[in-house]
Amino acid sequence: MIDSSPPRHRELFPWLLAAPAVSLLATCFVLPLLLLMRVSLFEGAGGDGFYRPGTWSMRAYTDLLGGGLGRGLIVFTIALGVGVALLAVLIGYPLALYICSLPRVAKRVALGIVLLPKLANVYVVLYGLNLFLGTAGPVNHLLGGLGTGPVLLTHNLAGVVIGETYLILPYAILVLVLALDRIDPALLLAARGLGAGPWVAFSRVTLPLSLPGLVVAGQLCLIWALGIFVGPVLLGGPDEATLGVMVQKWGNEDGNWPRAAATAVLSLVTVAVCLALVLIPARRLEMSGGGHGR
Repeated sequence: MIDSSPPRHRELFPWLLAAPAVSLLATCFVLPLLLLMRVSLFEGAGGDGFYRPGTWSMRAYTDLLGGGLGRGLIVFTIALGVGVALLAVLIGYPLALYICSLPRVAKRVALGIVLLPKLANVYVVLYGLNLFLGTAGPVNHLLGGLGTGPVLLTHNLAGVVIGETYLILPYAILVLVLALDRIDPALLLAARGLGAGPWVAFSRVTLPLSLPGLVVAGQLCLIWALGIFVGPVLLGGPDEATLGVMVQKWGNEDGNWPRAAATAVLSLVTVAVCLALVLIPARRLEMSGGGHGR
């Protein structure tokens, strides 16, 4: 069928389709972000309110970046986020490979099990994990039976890493399963038919062709991991404070909205910079891996 609509109408049609999404994005993201940046430039009220309206000040940023507190928060947030994202991808990739190897019904059951924790409230999940890893929980009972004694796995860095990896892992698995399902099984059969062993077939066919999904999974996990809040609050201690934790503390507990807003802005900048630094080498790796697979 020949499209008889005028060329100008055809050019405007995609913009009309995107208009609701663009309006929603501008209303729910851009405008609040601009308001957040404006609040970060107010002067603190010193206990007489949240901030002093009509003022302009860089005090919140200088207090954060001028001393060691803000820089320490940024460094710890990046280190924790990168570590959790790497763990989620490293654990999720072999699990995704195993799920893709299952029959159709078993694969659906396995994916349902992966998604099951996401059906519960995150606080409930982490509270149960806290009981599971606690000194009186099953893990330490098992370790006690092995003669290793109780191990502190909560309210420290270990608890935060375990809890956040557990929360982020389903996203990595889902993205990787989709990426692995797109690989034509005939390619693996051809490689095996040409004499390639399981490891050679994986390294020369499966891994290169799954690199795009691996990159997307890593980026998604990194975004979630850099913004972690619930894990450090419920499973960490005072030393495991991240930028997200301090936003809540300075905003809701201390009532210092300019400092909380400045911390939130720094958190957004940190996520953007980390993604930009990861995107360039990941794109090169994806392109070289894709060429190698072909």
